[in-house]
Amino acid sequence: MKAIYIYTQKLAATFIPGLAARAYSPQSQSRLFTGYGQVIILFLLLTGLSSCETLVNTIPESKLPKTESQLTLFSFISPNDTAIRVKVSQTYPLFSEYSVGPGTSMIISEGDTIYGNFDSFATATVVISDGVTSVTLPYDSQLQIYSIPAQRFRIKTGMTYTLTVTDGKRTIQASCTVPPDQVPINDYTLDTTLTTSFFGRDTTLRLSYTWNDIAGKENYYRVKAYELFEYSEVITDSITQQTKETRKLGRSYFGWSDALGRGVFQNDANMDGTLFTSPQGRKPLVDRQYLNSIAGSPVKPERGPVSRGLFLSLLNTDSNYYLFHRSVQAQDDNPFSEPALIYTNVKGGLGVFAAYNQSNRVVRP
Repeated sequence: MKAIYIYTQKLAATFIPGLAARAYSPQSQSRLFTGYGQVIILFLLLTGLSSCETLVNTIPESKLPKTESQLTLFSFISPNDTAIRVKVSQTYPLFSEYSVGPGTSMIISEGDTIYGNFDSFATATVVISDGVTSVTLPYDSQLQIYSIPAQRFRIKTGMTYTLTVTDGKRTIQASCTVPPDQVPINDYTLDTTLTTSFFGRDTTLRLSYTWNDIAGKENYYRVKAYELFEYSEVITDSITQQTKETRKLGRSYFGWSDALGRGVFQNDANMDGTLFTSPQGRKPLVDRQYLNSIAGSPVKPERGPVSRGLFLSLLNTDSNYYLFHRSVQAQDDNPFSEPALIYTNVKGGLGVFAAYNQSNRVVRP
C-alpha cells in the first residue's frame, strides 16, 4: 500500500494507513491536525483500507498454476569415500497440501555427506551404473537414505556414472564423471590469535594453504579442513551418584572467509596452471568438555581435550559439484539479491549428482 501525502500551505503531512498522522511545518516540528484535517485523514484512511481489501481476494482454483510434484535426488560420489549415499525426495507444488512429521530435516554437511530425514521416500528404486555394471542401492531406514558400502561398487577415477531413480510412475536420471586427478596440497600456514568476545578471550587457529593448478584442463576446487580431537564425556548415575568418564572422538571444522577472490569454491578460468591459495580458515582452539553434576555441583572430566591433528582436504570436483554449490552459496551471500534457480543436472526432476577426487594432508600436533 502506498503512503498518502497531504499538502497545505507551508504544511506537509505523511499518512501511512494503520499509523498515526504527524504534520510538519517550519513553525512546528510536531502538530496534529484538527477540525477538517481530521475528517480528511479519516476519509483517506477508509479509502486506503478499502482499496487494500480489493487486493485480497479468493482466487478460483481453476486459475491457479498447474504444477506437478517432481522427484529429487542428491548424491556426491568419490573414490575416497567409504559409501555411496543417495537422498531421494519429492517436491510439493506451491498450492498443494504439505505436511511432514515433527523433527524432520535434511542437511548436506560439508558438501558430501547427507544426513536427516526430510520427507522420507522409502519406495523408490535407485540404481547406479558405470555403463557395464549396475547395482541397486537398498534403503537405510535409520538414515533414511539409499546407501551401499564402497566395497560393493567401486567408484573409479575418470569413469562416468549414471544414477536412475524411479517410483514406478516417475523416472529421473543424472550422470557425472569422476575427475581423474588428485591435486596435492603444497604448503600451509598455521598460526594462532587471541580473540575477544562477549564470553571472554579465546584462542583461534588460522589456516591457509596452496596448490598448483593442473595446466591444460578445466578444473574446479573446494577447500575444507577440520581438527580431529579426543575429549571426555562424564556420565552420572542418578541413583548411585557415581560418575563414569568416557573418551570420544570429535571433529571441529574450519570456517572460511572469502577475500580477494579466494573462495571456498574456485575454478581455473583465466588462471590455468597458476598457483592457487585457499581463503583463510578460522576455528576456536578445541576445549570441549562434557560436564555433569552431582547434587547441583559440577563434575569436571579428569582429562581434558587432546588434539589428534589437523586434516586439510582439497577437492578436485566436476562442474556439477561446483555449479550446484555456487548457486546455493549465491542465495546465502546476499539476502537482498533476487531469487535465482538452483543448479540441477537431473533429467526429469531436480537435485544434483556430482563427483570429486580428494587429496589430504595431515598436520600432527
